[in-house]
Amino acid sequence: MELMTATDAQAYWMSATIPSDQFLLYCFDRGVGPGDSIDEIGSALLGRAAGIDDLMLRIVEVPHGLDFPYWVHAPVSTRQLRRHRAQGWDDCLRILGAEMADQIDLTDHGWRVHLFDPISDAPGVHGATVVAVLQIAHALADGTLASDIARRLFGPDPLVSDSLGSVADIGTFSPTRAVARAVVSMPVRAGRLAVAAVGAHRAHRWRERDIAEGRVSAAPAGGPLVAVNTRPDHRRELRTVHTDRDALRAIGGSVTRGALVVISEALAEHLDVDPSVGLRAEITVAKPGVRLARNHFRNAGIDLWITEPDRAVRARRIGDEIDAAVLRAAHPATVAESRAMASVPAALIRWGVAGFDADVVPDTMTGNVVVSSVNRGPADLVLGGGRLVFTTGFPALSPMQTLTHGVHGIGDRVVISICSSPTGLADVDAYRDRLAARLNT
Repeated sequence: MELMTATDAQAYWMSATIPSDQFLLYCFDRGVGPGDSIDEIGSALLGRAAGIDDLMLRIVEVPHGLDFPYWVHAPVSTRQLRRHRAQGWDDCLRILGAEMADQIDLTDHGWRVHLFDPISDAPGVHGATVVAVLQIAHALADGTLASDIARRLFGPDPLVSDSLGSVADIGTFSPTRAVARAVVSMPVRAGRLAVAAVGAHRAHRWRERDIAEGRVSAAPAGGPLVAVNTRPDHRRELRTVHTDRDALRAIGGSVTRGALVVISEALAEHLDVDPSVGLRAEITVAKPGVRLARNHFRNAGIDLWITEPDRAVRARRIGDEIDAAVLRAAHPATVAESRAMASVPAALIRWGVAGFDADVVPDTMTGNVVVSSVNRGPADLVLGGGRLVFTTGFPALSPMQTLTHGVHGIGDRVVISICSSPTGLADVDAYRDRLAARLNT
């Protein structure tokens, strides 16, 4: 067995209040031949999953909440495969949006696959395609790791174990032994936390000095709430806008900056945002150094500069904000804070999560919308004899964020996704059309 890290345990406990499952969609053509049947594809996927260490895990809680949960072995089950019949691409997204209400029970398994019967109208594709969606608990993997797991699941090559820990090394869970370990380790962890807190305090003073001397910028304050900053209901509306790397690079100099530019333009227009209010996006920034947890990232807020009329200047300013967020994430003070977080006892993190009130309306937002950008590598994935055409994903909504975007590239193809609740975003189709139009401006 393997103890969960504090970061991943926090993500798991918080998911009870803020559902956070990831949905990684992959669309494959059917090839020129008959290809495998959907039943054969499903069986092959389950068989391949059984050879991927990260997909052979579930968690077990320690009695009385004395410690973080443990990762234990979980055999692949046919219950982790769900088959759907859609009437086309729009219906596929409708079905997937409804499935988002059924989150993973990590005490049973960490993932499932949704497999759709062939459809004939996938965007930008001539002929039949098969859609497969990997639904995975966020505590098991962040966006980068989840994409890596999906690459192993749909990869063309024989499997090679490269997970964070080998399933073979995870033994049988013993509640009594886990409680004993927790009790024995409490003084040690308390000492580690004290040392880490002292180090974080010193590093904090270092950062304050660097901010004063201009070597690093202070984290920006949040911005005012806009129409999409309200509580989502159970409904999820999914849409996609399809483009390519060159188009986004021509707009912003990089895929991420280009996507943020067109999102800023389309959203400001769609919401009729007062320029004095502005718009902000919450993005993810990878933590520096070796991955020590399954969730190895930080969130950062950036201004979308909707008052800047020049696209090139706006893209440059957005890029400067991203660079500043990356620099802050790499600062020794931020690293020290992460180490201190890793030393916090399970009971304190549970207490903090339990005290989170999702009904509180904040005065400001780190980001009015979420934009998560992931490069999923070369377009060499296969399924049932068909080659990959495109991929996308749909970041989860939060209590006061009813609109999220994914920017997912594989090969030369990039898809900007929309996940929204109608409580905050009126007429999602009109918003999608505005995004598409801005790409061609």
